[in-house]
Amino acid sequence: MTSTSGQTYLKTRAAVMSGQLMDEQDFTAILATPLQQLEKQFGLSGISDRGLSPANLNRSIERGLINQLMNELTILLRPLNGPARETLIHWSRKFELYNLKALIRGKLNNLPYDLIRESLHILPSLISLPHEELLRTENVPELLRRLENTPYEAIARQARQVYEEKNESFSLDATIDLRYYTGLLKHAQGCDPADRSPLLKLIGSLIDRQNLPWLLRYRLNYQLSPTETYYLMIPSGRHIHTDLLKQLVNMQQLTGILEALPAPLDSQLSGAASIMEVELAMTEALNEQTRHCLHFCPSAVARTLAYMMLREMDLQRVFAILQGQVLALDETVIRQAADLDREDANV
Repeated sequence: MTSTSGQTYLKTRAAVMSGQLMDEQDFTAILATPLQQLEKQFGLSGISDRGLSPANLNRSIERGLINQLMNELTILLRPLNGPARETLIHWSRKFELYNLKALIRGKLNNLPYDLIRESLHILPSLISLPHEELLRTENVPELLRRLENTPYEAIARQARQVYEEKNESFSLDATIDLRYYTGLLKHAQGCDPADRSPLLKLIGSLIDRQNLPWLLRYRLNYQLSPTETYYLMIPSGRHIHTDLLKQLVNMQQLTGILEALPAPLDSQLSGAASIMEVELAMTEALNEQTRHCLHFCPSAVARTLAYMMLREMDLQRVFAILQGQVLALDETVIRQAADLDREDANV
């Protein structure tokens, strides 16, 4: 990974930054805070004075929060090199993949150039794609071909193959997500042994949190076949491995799928009666595991990834509250969007 001084720098930085993480009382407090005061608190001062429409204001707030997250990542990357640095950079590529999906959907739906362009996030150069060049491409295959000379090569190559076979956005989105998580695991496996094990546990839990709700939606909501569902899954979760995935995709009831899960997932999801409740319970369990890693893991790299994951979860909830205020939504709706009613979910 890095020198001893680099590890010390990273642990100290992560510890200092962890003071920004929020608890339930903090979220309840910001729910009652005026919008302009919140903008100042999260480095977005003056954003609501620009005369933007609610939709554009929401996009600007989301861009501002992601930019803040990327600035913090840039600070934490300073002492890192090699696979450890690449692991954290690859984690952050998820935000550029939002842009890639927006570009693909825009091309598929023949949306105007300016409309697609306005929907893209402005991201740091180390993960940013050549948006202007991609916007000028004739169609989705050409767009994906242009990506084959970038760090997104593996994602682009498989996405182009899927597009040529199925020509629709759902499979493209699923393929992009699958390749993203596969790449994240690959980078973590290349790290030093002291960092590798805690990183793989953390990423494995992240994959479990993605895989199970996807599996439930694909099988129970979209009625995909077991084979179709299995090939959209990431095969290397922490508790949900390949053999268990093969078993789960052949089930047709939520209760049966949850009963087949190993510990600790079986107890964490005990009583969950809907996919939404499953997702919330898994997010809460991931949050607890990640906080433990941030404070107690001997690997500075794993602590850094843990901090970034927690900070992202916090800013997503902050965005839900800000978005609710911009749209003047009822407080009940905002609380649900920001996951502020966990005690009522009976999970």
